[in-house]
Amino acid sequence: MMMKGYKKSLAMAVLMSVASVGFVVSAGAKELQTHELQGITVEGEQNVLPGGMMGTKAKVGILGDKDIMDIPYTQVSMTEKQIETFNDPSQPLANVLKNHPSIRMASTSPGFTDFSIRGSNSNATQFMVNGVPGLLAQSVSIPSHALERIDITTAPNSAVNGVSTSNNGVNGGITPAPGSINLVTKKATDAPITRYTQTFTGNGNFGEYIDIGRRFGKNNEWGIRVNAQYMQGETAIENAENNQKDIFINLDRRGENATTNFFAGHYDRELIGGGRWFSFRPGGSDGKIPDAPNSKNNYAFDGQRSKIYGHVMTLNHENKFSDSWSWFANAGLSYRKASSIGHDFGFIEDGSIKDSAGYQYFGDKGVQNYIQLGIRGEVETGAVKHNLALTVDRSYAKYWESGWDIGSNSGHNDMGFDKPSIAGSIYKWSFPYDYRTFAQLGTLPLVTNWEDVNVGVTIADTMEYGKATVLVAATRKHGRFDSYDRDAKNNKFKQIYSNTTDSVCPTYGITYKPTDNLAIYAGHTESIGRGDVVPSSDGYGGSFTNAGKILDPEKSKQNEIGVKYQNAGMMTTLSYFNFNEGKMLNEGNWPNLTRVRGGETEYNGIELTVSGKPAEKWTVIGGLLYLDAEMTKASDPKYNGRFVNGVAEWSAVLGAEYKPNEDWGIVGRINWVDDSKTDCGSQSKTFEIDGYTTIDLGVNYRTKIDTVPVTFSAMCYNVTGEDYWVARSKEAGNSMYNVALSNPRTFVLSATFDI
Repeated sequence: MMMKGYKKSLAMAVLMSVASVGFVVSAGAKELQTHELQGITVEGEQNVLPGGMMGTKAKVGILGDKDIMDIPYTQVSMTEKQIETFNDPSQPLANVLKNHPSIRMASTSPGFTDFSIRGSNSNATQFMVNGVPGLLAQSVSIPSHALERIDITTAPNSAVNGVSTSNNGVNGGITPAPGSINLVTKKATDAPITRYTQTFTGNGNFGEYIDIGRRFGKNNEWGIRVNAQYMQGETAIENAENNQKDIFINLDRRGENATTNFFAGHYDRELIGGGRWFSFRPGGSDGKIPDAPNSKNNYAFDGQRSKIYGHVMTLNHENKFSDSWSWFANAGLSYRKASSIGHDFGFIEDGSIKDSAGYQYFGDKGVQNYIQLGIRGEVETGAVKHNLALTVDRSYAKYWESGWDIGSNSGHNDMGFDKPSIAGSIYKWSFPYDYRTFAQLGTLPLVTNWEDVNVGVTIADTMEYGKATVLVAATRKHGRFDSYDRDAKNNKFKQIYSNTTDSVCPTYGITYKPTDNLAIYAGHTESIGRGDVVPSSDGYGGSFTNAGKILDPEKSKQNEIGVKYQNAGMMTTLSYFNFNEGKMLNEGNWPNLTRVRGGETEYNGIELTVSGKPAEKWTVIGGLLYLDAEMTKASDPKYNGRFVNGVAEWSAVLGAEYKPNEDWGIVGRINWVDDSKTDCGSQSKTFEIDGYTTIDLGVNYRTKIDTVPVTFSAMCYNVTGEDYWVARSKEAGNSMYNVALSNPRTFVLSATFDI
């Protein structure tokens, strides 16, 4: 307990010290004009803070790229250097996203993209790719090696992004998380790039990466960038493999009056073993989740694996038809197909495996497409300058699935299999199973599970008057969601409901800049999800008496006020926020339950972000989050004030690079997440989950071999080898998995050659 308190105090002290630096760095320090980013030279006019970790501009939906100081909500832009410095190629992108204090990993497996923003659960379904929404999924993201930057919004902005699919992975159609994440792919630079990288990580995972970029034509009008990856071998988890291969191509044109960008890629991934998700299924009174087991353990039976492949494409075009007006189009499509052979088991208070463990085969397929057309331009009315944008857009998604459980439910008797059992506990267990039993299941046909269409019209106006900027935007959205239910015996689906949603979602905010380097702002947005359908089971053995009923759509309102300060190479944002999400309750006595829309979850918090160069040889990024999340307006008053599953009250991150000279760089990062709680689906019980602190350390060295520039890097993630549970923020009964096991200490070595 003393050590735990010490870690908390250390994290708080470090973060507050960095915050102080961000606000008081001398105004007289010189701005750096050129920043070298490990083989990449970024000029000052490219809007990067000194040190190269953060950008000063980010995409504001249909309004295009804007200066972060002018945006009336919290937004940061992670650069290519930050992505490369802190990313473990064998881990999900959330390993980089957690550099933001309001983003916490919710999955430690590279097979999933789950994370939370300010306590609200999300995944890559909420990502945009080059400003195009709805192309990715819970199991699919663009890998880090193909990304130029990541624009992260953790605040009210829903009306400026257009419409997208209402499905949010395992969360169904709930109100989207507060904010958005836009992945911007690499484009060809004016300087030619021919880069080859080799990596080694884990117990025997080798990766090879090619990055080639060229510009050609008059004034370097055309550009092409190719990024490819081949990774194979065992991760830091014993006998678990992460095998990936992909290729991505970005073509762009910079004309006098028009710009075009086309991005396309194909990916193929196989994960063998290494399961990280668990379900804590207590049988007694309130208590504490057992200590996490050794994170090096491979919680998988022989042959457990998942495979996924697919492609993704985006197209962005803008054409000026006058000095101040242009029309633009954004479009995208994606396809994926996956299959997995896995297990499901829970554990009880002493760590023993619960008897209801089972094994599953699961297959799925998804397609998404999106198109947006719009115009934007500038007009003046007296002393007010208007930046106007108007768009119409349409998103479409369809999902197929198929699967069988060899367990206590879902038709194993019809397949002629006996239910196996997992023996022992999470600390010592055995899997008496041969995966080849699943061979015939791979031929099951995929059948429609749901189909989602959304169309909308969005209008936005940014008004500039003196030192004030006012943003007003609204989206008129019409959505239709058709859902189907599978008959497990014959693997056929029947339509169980069709739901339509019509809504107007506004966003507005104001920024006032008393000086060029100080901005005071406030913002508000409203959004709505779709009416969700009541499932048949709560995931813990209980059933719903009103299964199939359509619940009312969830509505959300988000507010934020804050201050931004940028000076002498540092940028700091301090904000207070408030937002709500609809809450579902399971009423009645288990196992006979009734699912209702029974109130709201309210989030109140303070967020601090800091980035830049506080001193000549130091670059820092990080921040602090305080979050008060509780249930309100409950249909049953006894739930008012109750905690939100998996949400920690405090969390913080600090990353730093120290460069003693131009050739060497020493890198470190500390992540701290406070204790949290879960009800494990009961809504009446409380179980504590210990917080955790992880430390990552690394070094990089730039030199030449003959005439070839080379960068050698070494990084160790989770230096102390801490074993811990990552809590999941979820509704009771929405998912039976409530904790994920951490990843073990992981070493990453790399060598990058600029040929």
